[in-house]
Amino acid sequence: MRKIFIIVFVFCMQLIFAASKDSYYFQRAEEAYKKQNYGSCMQYCQKGVHENPKDGKCWAVIAEIYSKRAYARYAEALEAADKALATLPKKETYWIAFTHCIRGNVYYKIEDLPASKQSYMAAVALQPDNTDYLYCLADVCMDLKEYSEAITYYKRHIEVSPKTIYVYGNLAMAYYLNGDTIEAQRYCDLTNALSSGGNETAHRVLSRMALNKGDQVLACKEAANAMFCVGSWFKEADTLKQLCPDILLAAIRYEVSKADKDVKANATASYCCFQMNKYMEALYYLHKKKDLSDDPQETYGELAIVYDLVNAFDEAERYYQLAMQTDSSAGMWERLADNTRHRGEFQEAESLYRRALKDAPTNGLLYYWIAKCKTETGNYSAALQLLDTAQVLSEENDKLTLLRQRAEIYYLQGDKENLQQVIAEAQRNRQFFDKNKAATYHLYALEGNENILTEKADSLLNDKYANTEEYLDVASAYALLKNKERVLTFLKRYYESGKYDLFVPRYKRFSFLKGDQNFESLLAHYDSIRLAELRTLQARIGNRDTLQGVTELPFTRQGGVCRVKCAINGLPLFFVFDTGAADVSISSVEANFMLKNGYLTNADFMGKQNYVTATGEIHEGTIINLREVKVGDVVLRDIKASVVNNQSAPLLLGQSCFQRFGTVEVDNKAQVIRLLSK
Repeated sequence: MRKIFIIVFVFCMQLIFAASKDSYYFQRAEEAYKKQNYGSCMQYCQKGVHENPKDGKCWAVIAEIYSKRAYARYAEALEAADKALATLPKKETYWIAFTHCIRGNVYYKIEDLPASKQSYMAAVALQPDNTDYLYCLADVCMDLKEYSEAITYYKRHIEVSPKTIYVYGNLAMAYYLNGDTIEAQRYCDLTNALSSGGNETAHRVLSRMALNKGDQVLACKEAANAMFCVGSWFKEADTLKQLCPDILLAAIRYEVSKADKDVKANATASYCCFQMNKYMEALYYLHKKKDLSDDPQETYGELAIVYDLVNAFDEAERYYQLAMQTDSSAGMWERLADNTRHRGEFQEAESLYRRALKDAPTNGLLYYWIAKCKTETGNYSAALQLLDTAQVLSEENDKLTLLRQRAEIYYLQGDKENLQQVIAEAQRNRQFFDKNKAATYHLYALEGNENILTEKADSLLNDKYANTEEYLDVASAYALLKNKERVLTFLKRYYESGKYDLFVPRYKRFSFLKGDQNFESLLAHYDSIRLAELRTLQARIGNRDTLQGVTELPFTRQGGVCRVKCAINGLPLFFVFDTGAADVSISSVEANFMLKNGYLTNADFMGKQNYVTATGEIHEGTIINLREVKVGDVVLRDIKASVVNNQSAPLLLGQSCFQRFGTVEVDNKAQVIRLLSK
């Protein structure tokens, strides 16, 4: 559900300036609100209604403050709103509409959408041109799947305020969900034309429509456009991540290549790659973000987390230490402790978790992690005492996790009586089973219910949209049952998804597989892949560093042009050196050859674009992403290129390549082109 409640703050700022004869206490409340001192504001309003129970404005402000997230006292908010509506004079239409809006906001938060809609409709009836009310009402209709009504209110919003471009995107989505793809396309085009950089909602709609038509390339391109608009990951991307991950990754690379030196673009690319489990790619863009940022310190923690995920523990620890120079919070100590626990150094990890506790003594999960370390070192009685403390301090939705750990300890101790008691208590908390899959799988195993575990596990194997984290959870559950075949099946699926949690042999539940040839081979195979990808990453980072010097590129003259030798995705080719060309361009002959022989893949083709020839003619060409362009001794990644639909067109080395450098010098005497770093 969209968070429309943030608009309430705007409403309240508007009400402060409403001209009327206000009570003394309301005036003081107004002054406190301007200073964002909501506690004092509430006190003045309460004094106001105590002195005059018919002070409707004070009741309205009380309702507004109770409904804010900092208070979240929704019953009191509705009660105060009812009193405001009962006492406000009929002429105070602004205030009455505002109070209806508060009610709509509260009902929205508690997910009573019909009541929310009714309240917003009452507000709109009193102030039909209030764009905030119209927008909220349209959003509620969207959540109710009443798309025709949502369209009506979004269009009224646009009539009143034609320049609120984001509403055009919402209107496109409403038309799409209502089955009118023609109008959806029209409003998507209009939204993107009016927006500098495009509109994320419009691109999401275009992505959905492309996917419905079976055009995965266009769907990925539009999804990447949406993500780069706001730096977020969307539902559409989750689908594409499963259907066509290589094409989606190519689209992300293409988007970031358009703003190669932009910190935000590289941050978005790293985040998207992280969501796709492409951790090496995420690290590459994080390093670029760090190098480009005015404050690289903010990236150290992110680098540490991702290095941890690829089991590069020394690098992770180094970046954690760098991050902690400016952020020594409990959260950073906890992450450093996680890193140490992953190494299998459980006693040292316990010390670090206890250091985190000094800054966060009421964090129940820290006691849980210390209990985990105690379990791994065989100190079960201490682990159980720590879980007692964790249970007192933790949130209700963590209860199943704590019960799972307690059950495992009793299982390891062979204490069947206490194990059954814990499992019975877990069964009484079944409302958390669907929300905590990791604990659920383990509890099925611990109670010996292998049949239902297998039923759930098989369903997971057949779900192409499965959460990849669950593969490891299921493998761990089968490890408790010492079911070697199923452990290997789910570990293999987990590592195939791009995960690198190769430290699993350090945990007790996997100890029964120690020395098993198939288990060791599986880990060795994926560890070799991990190490190879780390070497490739270091080479990519190192190749960027070579740009700090001068690269000399020999050329020959032929027919009045300079020809240089480059390698495209490993294929040696001769290009015409042309600083006037916007992109690298190749003819359709070379493109077809590269595609047929594996130098290009379908994922590298990114769509169509018009280009202008030297004679001023406009032609349509295909845009591709060149994953690797070797220019002299420098390897450049993700270069935009055009495929010209002309078999005799020359190969041009253009600005999409040269913009990666600072200065380009041509030494005709030495017949070399010097490329200097920025």
